[in-house]
Amino acid sequence: MTPCTPIPLGRTGATLGESPTWAPEENAVYWIDVIGRRVHRHDLGTGNARVYPVGGIPSAIALGRGGLVVVLRNGLALLDTVSGAETPLKLDFDFGNERFNDAAPDREGRLFVGSMDRRMTDPVGGLWRIDPDLGITRVARGTILGNGIAWSPDDRTLYFCDSRAGLVHAHAFDAATGEVRDGRVHLDLRQTGAHPDGCAMDAEGCLWVAEMPTGTIGRYDPGGHRIDEIRLPVPRVTSMAFCGPDLSQLCITTMRYGLSDDALAATPLAGCTFLAESGVRGLPVPLCALRA
Repeated sequence: MTPCTPIPLGRTGATLGESPTWAPEENAVYWIDVIGRRVHRHDLGTGNARVYPVGGIPSAIALGRGGLVVVLRNGLALLDTVSGAETPLKLDFDFGNERFNDAAPDREGRLFVGSMDRRMTDPVGGLWRIDPDLGITRVARGTILGNGIAWSPDDRTLYFCDSRAGLVHAHAFDAATGEVRDGRVHLDLRQTGAHPDGCAMDAEGCLWVAEMPTGTIGRYDPGGHRIDEIRLPVPRVTSMAFCGPDLSQLCITTMRYGLSDDALAATPLAGCTFLAESGVRGLPVPLCALRA
């Protein structure tokens, strides 16, 4: 086990924390509270915090130029992190059977968004690529609950979690065109009782996966072998992002949603966002280039 003690960033937890995002020029981390409909910001240097209300139900955020791209269950918006103003983006998408969930930008600034069945029962979701001009293309199908997205250091493999199915898929990826193909099962967690939620890639090519609801983050080598873990003092770990000046820390989100009164009493930090030393370095997360 990676020797570390995760430290909570404040004592007030989110109902459903998700999508931690590192802003290196600000020395700050952002994350969302899905149920609370808020974006949170924490300055790692000063400890100062700020909260941004958003108009819809957020499911993910990505750092853009001059603010954040906010992925909503039924759309997209730009959030000006100075003024707090929110600008909706027009997107040609049918939200009748599926809705957006997690998201991540590639190194060309395109945004990849996982979608999910609204009832979380049928594989009607998938993976979508949104180009800077807001053109949208489905690049993978057959997902029940599309979640964490990450790329290998050489950009040749895209990893995509299906939380409900208990699987992490690996796809061949063309960085020049954004094409995704040849999906295969990279991790099968169905026998462990864990469901892969958010994920992050380190500089050594190992994938870090939030393993709901076990209270752990597993680290998997490129061959899919579990080689390390970080254990949190709460059961429901949702996602993580590498952060800090040398990208050696992990910002980790958790949730208290769905926990019983007894479970909440036993784990009072449930829903907090944590900072932990990873023992390795992460990959820089690129800016999202979507524009109005």
